[in-house]
Amino acid sequence: MRRLLYSTTLALCLLPVAMYGQENKLSLDDCIAYALKHQAKMKNARLDQKSSLARNKEVTGLALPNLKLSGGINYAPLVAAFDVPNFIKFGVIGTGRGDNLVDPSVINQNTTSPDIISLAFQPKWTTNPQAEVSQILFDPGVMVALQARKRLEELAQKSLDLTEEQLRVAVIKAYYNVLIAEKRKGLLDQNVTRITQLEKETKAIFETGFAEKLDVDRVTIALTNLKTEENRVKQLVDLTYMALKFQIGMPLDRLISLTDTLSDSYIDKEILTHSLDFEKRKEFQLMQIQNKLYRYDLKRYKLGGLPTLVAFGNYGYTMFNSKNLFDDADKWQRSALLGIKLTIPVFDGMQRRNKMLQSKYALEKNENDIENLKYALEMEKESARISFESNISSLDNQRKNMKLAEEVYHTSQIKYKEGIGSNLEVMNAESALKEAQTNYFSALYDVINTRIDLQKALGEL
Repeated sequence: MRRLLYSTTLALCLLPVAMYGQENKLSLDDCIAYALKHQAKMKNARLDQKSSLARNKEVTGLALPNLKLSGGINYAPLVAAFDVPNFIKFGVIGTGRGDNLVDPSVINQNTTSPDIISLAFQPKWTTNPQAEVSQILFDPGVMVALQARKRLEELAQKSLDLTEEQLRVAVIKAYYNVLIAEKRKGLLDQNVTRITQLEKETKAIFETGFAEKLDVDRVTIALTNLKTEENRVKQLVDLTYMALKFQIGMPLDRLISLTDTLSDSYIDKEILTHSLDFEKRKEFQLMQIQNKLYRYDLKRYKLGGLPTLVAFGNYGYTMFNSKNLFDDADKWQRSALLGIKLTIPVFDGMQRRNKMLQSKYALEKNENDIENLKYALEMEKESARISFESNISSLDNQRKNMKLAEEVYHTSQIKYKEGIGSNLEVMNAESALKEAQTNYFSALYDVINTRIDLQKALGEL
């Protein structure tokens, strides 16, 4: 029983490791979804959005009542006394005739009273708990800030959308870069297989005396070079996988495989006819929202000359005691105060006017940036369109060239097997085929990248 329990516990402990070691099959959509959830840039972008929303709620709090509770205990070990006229002496002694004062004749004349006495008005202990509430009734700055709340939320969301778009571009390029590297590796493996077979055939012909040692060596050198390039391509494939996992925020030691395949359907030429709509670009949307916020800022300073009105009130207890820190409840004195405060700005050293001018210039600068952004976006779209169109043409030529190189290679191989061609001709054809394949996949990579760039430039990604 103990052995069974140990085996079960060990299996449960190793289960996550086994699952972690399994290969994860991912489509392009899976990679994008994973990146949007786990990539550090997206996490930080969401935190920035939450921080912006929290600041927005802070602005909302300005219009809500403000309640404060305060309390304090003061102790005066030394109390200063003030010398004042002896009002008791002069207030008690009088004529005794109707003024309710004592007749001087009844006072013991041997008793002396000083003309100056010292009084201390500060008790040893002072305790004062208090509650204070205030409410802004009218403040132009707060009013404008409340009006700008929705725009601030839109700005935070558009910033998040822009980060998401940039991440999508990076993930798509990294994904197709892996597919191209895998495809190139597969064709190179086929080349190695063909040259390996050619080496066997050449060695067999050499052993029969119908080929020279030079022919065998030439094929062997070509095969060695191909295997060397094959190793480099395998390393390149590993690097592209690592780059993809980095872009989506996945641990680099996780095993993955891609389910999508390369196809000409992705290279759709119809996108070349699409026109640019500035409103679809996240950068333009951000600038538009920023422009509205600048207008709110300018409005805030313009209304800054209006008065502000605040209602306030407080309620508390106070106890003075020269002996004990706390005394009976009936010793506490209650106090309350209600009021309204009106503040009218008269002259602030021209600060508000200068701030208003700064805000006005910032608004004009932002409007200039919007116009300049339109030119930049138009140029980006046109540049991506020209590059995409040119790369499509180049890809078509490289595809034809690769097919032609394949035909030349097969023809030279047939001629060599029939004894009417040399292996040098086969090697030259193989080298031309390998170069044509490399050029084709380089052109395919350029087409995919420029297609992605064009989609982004059009705001259709």
